[in-house]
Amino acid sequence: MRSRILCESGEVTPASVDLFPGSTITIGRSRENSLVIKDDLVSRLHAKIYFEDGKWLIRDFGLNGMKLSGDKIDSASELVDGVEFQIGQARFRFVANASATASQSPTKAPTPMPALGQSHGISAGMTRTVPNAITREMHVPPGDADTSLRLDELTALCRYMTAAVALADQHELIRLTMRTLLNQTSATFVGYLGLDPTEPMPKMVMPERVPMDVQLSKRLTEQVRSTRQRVWLFADQAMNQPVPASLSSFTDAVCLPVGGHAGEPFAAIHAYRTGRYFAERDVQVLEAVASFLSPTLEIHRQRRKLEAENLRLRGSTSIADELIGDSSALMNLRMQIGRAAPLPFTVLISGESGAGKELVALALHRHSNRSSGPLVVVNCAAIAPTLLEAELFGYRKGAFAGADRDHAGLFEQADEGTLFLDEVSDLSLECQSKLLRVIEGKSFRPVGGSREISVDVRVIAATNRDLELEVKAGRFRQDLLFRLKVITIRVPPLREHAEDIYELSRFFLERLSQQLRKTLRLSPAAERRLFTYAWPGNVRQLRAVLESAAVMAEGDVIEEDALPIGSMPETAEVVTRSTAEGPTSLDMDEIETWAIRRALKQTSGNVSQAARVLGISRDTLHTKLKKKNIDRGELLAAPAESI
Repeated sequence: MRSRILCESGEVTPASVDLFPGSTITIGRSRENSLVIKDDLVSRLHAKIYFEDGKWLIRDFGLNGMKLSGDKIDSASELVDGVEFQIGQARFRFVANASATASQSPTKAPTPMPALGQSHGISAGMTRTVPNAITREMHVPPGDADTSLRLDELTALCRYMTAAVALADQHELIRLTMRTLLNQTSATFVGYLGLDPTEPMPKMVMPERVPMDVQLSKRLTEQVRSTRQRVWLFADQAMNQPVPASLSSFTDAVCLPVGGHAGEPFAAIHAYRTGRYFAERDVQVLEAVASFLSPTLEIHRQRRKLEAENLRLRGSTSIADELIGDSSALMNLRMQIGRAAPLPFTVLISGESGAGKELVALALHRHSNRSSGPLVVVNCAAIAPTLLEAELFGYRKGAFAGADRDHAGLFEQADEGTLFLDEVSDLSLECQSKLLRVIEGKSFRPVGGSREISVDVRVIAATNRDLELEVKAGRFRQDLLFRLKVITIRVPPLREHAEDIYELSRFFLERLSQQLRKTLRLSPAAERRLFTYAWPGNVRQLRAVLESAAVMAEGDVIEEDALPIGSMPETAEVVTRSTAEGPTSLDMDEIETWAIRRALKQTSGNVSQAARVLGISRDTLHTKLKKKNIDRGELLAAPAESI
């Protein structure tokens, strides 16, 4: 007595097939299937029928679906005696315990496979060769006369690779990989497990009906991590290797490393099977996909890093990639960076505008364990509150008007790297709330997306304001401040390490000499002028002054009168100058307000030109005008001496 699938209608070859526990029946358009349907609406591999937990199940793999008892199915469903199912134009009926007819001449029923925790009758000295009586339909690896991949399997691998290289999203690549492995092997379920010990392990399991908390063997994972080689339980048993008790419910399992050629693997692929063993071809498909996935994920990682570096360089206003100077203030700053860089905690960098906060963030990233990942820099003042969510978390195609493609947000771009939030104090309260949630939870949903995305990102923030005062004024969330200032680093203004002015000037002039094809140097009077100046704009202003003087100088020597700082306050005089000539104190907020009003007056209220004079973006200047309540109309109507 055996079960059978009978064809009721449609062009199907053969007209019926017998079922045996331990074997799998495939149905589809390809001639490699057990039941071949001549129908263009049918996929090459459309469905599988297999025995599990004492019952026969059918699972749909086709693009156009299938019907069971007239209803569409989207997951594994049980076949009961007399039930009918339809694939394309073909209709089939399942018969339980049908008598085999002589005309069918069925092959001998294979012996059902025991679970791994049971005896397999393999002696200690036995190799991987098994008796030829065990047929290929059982997918027993040793003894299979034809272990080479079939044409449809090779075609499926080519399609997978073509689709994989076109994907820009790492999570979608892993999802495509799991779906391909599930469809092209006899696995009951497959899984992907990240191996980064410093962060929660990213995990993906398919089919999706399998609970996400399903156990992926820790023993197999650790064995793959240590040996950097494939682990196949059937082969291990054949060589008298013990089977872990945790895997006793499975008939077979395979675990493969992803990466590990030059170092430790960064992930592992798991595949589990109940009811029978994996075939040699199944394992070949798993190995081929794992070998392809490893460099492809590395390419994704390097591409994100290059894109982030390109974005950072385009938006960077500094031409030095390191902190210049040997003063005690700079030495202390380097010591703080050295202590903070290897730690995984958030860092809050404070300091005046132009002091070098971005260089500190760059140094923290380069000396951290994330130096191989991207550094993504975002100017918070330049992001409109209505666009912040889409910019930070990304969006999916069709999420809103103009979203014609999927877009990875800044957090996703910084995955496995660092996200630098410059001018974080300029975020609106609504934006601060959204930022706090993602920093605490480390997962988010893109605009228009249906799934949560987890990222591994270290956040570094910077501000030129006193955030404690901003909290008291109700302009900054206290809980976000607590979350950001786990580690705090203060960047000293240039006037606190004036002894570095000479070395900084020499560095900038060397760069300018190469660009202008001159041998530029400062006259003694010009050097004294640089040392006695207050530098409210810090290193950024020093660089701008030297660039202007170098361009306007007729010869190689830059004289004092060529320095465009004649009307600006000096260190000893800055407190006594009137409002008409400069700010009345060294308070950075007052200096910034004075500079903005002065630039607008000089440019007749043209915001774009004023932004260029100030060395900031147009969006940033608009934000500051609104925050400081500066009215351009009143400014232009006021007499010059009141500015």
